[in-house]
Amino acid sequence: MSATTPQPDSSPSGTSQPDPAGLKFGPLWFTPGYSWTNLITTNFASFCTICALTFMGFAQPYILTEILQIPEERQGMFTGNLAAAAEIFQMLVVGFFGAWSDRTGRRLVFGIGFALFALSYFLYPLATSEGELVAYRLIFAVGCGAAPVMMSAVVQDSVQEVSRGKWLAVNSICTAFGVIFMALFFARLPDILVARGFDAVTAGRYAFWTVAGFCTVTGVLIMAGLRRGATAPDPDKVSIWAQLGRGIQIARDNPRIAVAYGAAFIGRGDLVIITTFLSLWAVQVGAANDIGTAAALKKAGMLFGVVQGTALLWSYVIGLISDRMNRLTALALGLAIATLGYSGMGLLADPFAGIAIPAAMLLGMGEISVLIAAGVLVGQDAPIRIRGTVIGVFSIMGSAGITFATFVGGIAFDRIGPGAPFLMMGILNGALMLAAVWLRRKELK
Repeated sequence: MSATTPQPDSSPSGTSQPDPAGLKFGPLWFTPGYSWTNLITTNFASFCTICALTFMGFAQPYILTEILQIPEERQGMFTGNLAAAAEIFQMLVVGFFGAWSDRTGRRLVFGIGFALFALSYFLYPLATSEGELVAYRLIFAVGCGAAPVMMSAVVQDSVQEVSRGKWLAVNSICTAFGVIFMALFFARLPDILVARGFDAVTAGRYAFWTVAGFCTVTGVLIMAGLRRGATAPDPDKVSIWAQLGRGIQIARDNPRIAVAYGAAFIGRGDLVIITTFLSLWAVQVGAANDIGTAAALKKAGMLFGVVQGTALLWSYVIGLISDRMNRLTALALGLAIATLGYSGMGLLADPFAGIAIPAAMLLGMGEISVLIAAGVLVGQDAPIRIRGTVIGVFSIMGSAGITFATFVGGIAFDRIGPGAPFLMMGILNGALMLAAVWLRRKELK
């Protein structure tokens, strides 16, 4: 099979018969050659990766308010611009890391990503100016070009096609626990430390340094536990940049991958809207109601926990759906749920109102549905020899989505209102849903 030839979709879900040479756990069949240690490390790495990723956006308002003391009226714009700059920088390296991992294996690149996370978290609360904060965020951006791509690639590599949807769902449960752990523990650290007598600046620094230590330990364990070597060495031995070109070309040859790339653009944008603007919205509502920054962040963490708790409960359901129906149809369903969730949250006036709870639940269902369904689709259709490359391009599209969501979302947050970024993502999810439905109907003709 050539690198750009789409894999056949021979059954309603695109699945095949399992290979009995691989390990089996319940309904899950794993790729031959993977040990239980490799598989446990895969889920542990996913838990830690999403925890490290989400804390940066969630806790950044604390740095802006308590350490750099940036005026509230500038925080939305600065947050959007900072995140957009980081994502643009990340896009410059993410494709390289994906293609490089196809040659060297995922383990080394994953470890590099966590080393950069640890360095960034150590330096971030030491910033004394906006320029320093940007520099430290760019270090984090390079780590984001490595670790999340490897998380996706390792998960896709380790499972057989017959249970890809269920395995991605199990892995998403691990990532949901990672976000919940972040919201219930890391997000509360500044408030806990302030309550114990530390000043606001010291509390913020100790919280970030705790996460830096967490990233260091995680990197060591990942290097020890992941499978060594390349998944499927490419006999053509083209250059890394030519390999990256294959990942771009395949979207032209296979429109299903093009839709998956579009879902990456929207799905990653969805996630950053929640992590970045939900906490910023909460901090500003807290300030208007004489609630301290740390206490408001704690409240936002509870609402964020509702979003991710719902995602946790729904993830296996959407995984089963993805293995039982055509995977393009499953993605269209996920996009429809996300359209309702983000639009509903965007229409709220107060994130702490009672109606915010059901809106947050629908938001969690939509977020996880798009992420899992898009991942299953791209994992099914990406040729194994360039899977890391395809996932690298998939991540570039995700970075582009984050850049768009944070930059435009920051402007909308300041000029229209806190709910505007959520409403914007609801509209985008609806547009891609219509495109997925159109493509599926075209395939059935």
